[in-house]
Amino acid sequence: MSGRKSKYFSTENNNIKYKTWSTALYIRLSQEDNDNGQDKLESNSITSQKTLLNEFIEEHNDLIVYDTYVDDGYTGTDFERPAFQRLLEDMRNGNIDCVLVKDLSRLGRNYIEVGNYIEQIFPLFNIRFIAINDNVDSYKNPTSINTILVPFKNLINDEYARDTSIKIRTALNGRKKKRRICRSISSLWIYKK
Repeated sequence: MSGRKSKYFSTENNNIKYKTWSTALYIRLSQEDNDNGQDKLESNSITSQKTLLNEFIEEHNDLIVYDTYVDDGYTGTDFERPAFQRLLEDMRNGNIDCVLVKDLSRLGRNYIEVGNYIEQIFPLFNIRFIAINDNVDSYKNPTSINTILVPFKNLINDEYARDTSIKIRTALNGRKKKRRICRSISSLWIYKK
């Protein structure tokens, strides 16, 4: 009995040919996480993510970079990001078969959508998904996708986005209220003069 053949490597002439992966490096940083309005071509976090992903590629000969997709200043709660949409188009066209991210939160911060991509869409298109810092690799360690930690981390990422949104909204409302008080005081002072 010869066993089942793997679709990832063949043993022609006793030389093992391993599959090479056409890899998409996906990088995202939301507007709230950027470098506090410093005028730069790209934020430090984007540069840091690029460095991490490229170092990972250098250590893995089976990964070949197809393209780097960067959404700088886009929220993770929405998947209508230009670079991510371009990545999906390349995925549909068969140009890539691996998506590499720093961690799950870089893919997105929407618990349901991230889970949908990891568990449904990527497998449908035979896409290998790797999240470096979360030790997720759908090819080398398929059980890493199915552990309770992945949905739990996605829930935490979703809640982080919700919490940040509330804090920003509260800060903006506080500023508006402070401006109204300042205007009232200055109007009263002008009236008295």
